[in-house]
Amino acid sequence: MGSVRLMQYAWSNEPREVEYFLPDCWDVTVYDISGAQQPALNVEQVRQAIASPIGSPPLHELAEGRRKVCILFDDLARGTPTWQIAPVVLAELKAARIPDDAIEFICATGAHQSWDRAALVKKVGEDIMARFPVFNHVPFFNCTYLGQTSFGTKVEVNSEVMSCDLKIAIGDISPHVSYGFSGGGKMIMPGVASYDSIVEHHGVVHRPKGPPAPPGPEFRSAANPNLRDALEFARMARLDFSVHCMLNHRAEVVAVFAGDVEASQKAAIEAAKQHFYVPPTEDNDITIANAFCKANEANIASGVAFNSVTRRGGTAVLFANSHFGQIGHYLFGNWGKSFGGKVLSKMSPPPWVNHCLFYSEFPEARNRDRFADNDLPRVFFPSQWAEVIGRLMEWHGTKAKVAVFPDATNQL
Repeated sequence: MGSVRLMQYAWSNEPREVEYFLPDCWDVTVYDISGAQQPALNVEQVRQAIASPIGSPPLHELAEGRRKVCILFDDLARGTPTWQIAPVVLAELKAARIPDDAIEFICATGAHQSWDRAALVKKVGEDIMARFPVFNHVPFFNCTYLGQTSFGTKVEVNSEVMSCDLKIAIGDISPHVSYGFSGGGKMIMPGVASYDSIVEHHGVVHRPKGPPAPPGPEFRSAANPNLRDALEFARMARLDFSVHCMLNHRAEVVAVFAGDVEASQKAAIEAAKQHFYVPPTEDNDITIANAFCKANEANIASGVAFNSVTRRGGTAVLFANSHFGQIGHYLFGNWGKSFGGKVLSKMSPPPWVNHCLFYSEFPEARNRDRFADNDLPRVFFPSQWAEVIGRLMEWHGTKAKVAVFPDATNQL
């Protein structure tokens, strides 16, 4: 038997590589990002990156004389190790003589579910949980109206965030299905925006119109309209300083781009285009798309999985191994068998995907509702790898061309 090793169990007590056996008679190719083996930064390298900001004065200079500081961070649907980055940010604030009781942390959940202590401590660490108040953003109330963007999107931002006179964001830079790349203004829109603003932004102003079309050259750039709209949110909310973390295939930080929200993101995007590159492949009988950094949003891996299956017909395997289960999404998700968010979105395998295996060791019956009803006859929900292999052998036998994507949620 052959095998492939894939990172699993993000944000658990023991994230690790797991070996998955594959028949040695299959033709298996692993398609990893070009920066998969890039080494992790040490603390001093992180400190140097944050102390040498792009397009901005140093953070300790920005912080001088400020009275109330919020540090925004992305949630557990992203791989950013906030616990590693935040102490460096706090040292900058200490250098500016900002006392601990003037600092708070806010999880920029956007339209995602809220998180309890057991989850948040994984993100920020025990020391921060004990020293500083850590809050979830709630999009349904306590948001301040700031006007409209030039795109016409209503701008409402978390009122607690707006009460702070120094606003810092810690997040990742990674490929994104609608923004091209994450980071930048996304920590404000949707991160700490109101539900009504998020609905307008995603569901009205930037909702795709007409038949699907290949993205243009601006899609993977700072010129992406979604990113530009989000950047206007960030400017109107007066986001002062951003930290963008680029991760390898183990969710380790390999580069940091810090400073002005726009300038640092532009630099991060240029590096990310090379770092996350994966050569295209479309002629596979079987695709195995792992979800690691965004394991609780495994649907993000579906585009890679589906598009890499041969048009003659084949099978897509999606990994969804998150002990949290799949995330509750107030905009795109189901909230009952008959009702969901205001921009409810379901996965629908294209016609050439004969079978889709949604594999998770943490089964949830509600995952069936993530797929369109008419697609369910060709979607299966195994919780044991042996069942996955058994079905694949039944459908494809001993001759199959297989593409494996170590983290299809974090690749181009």
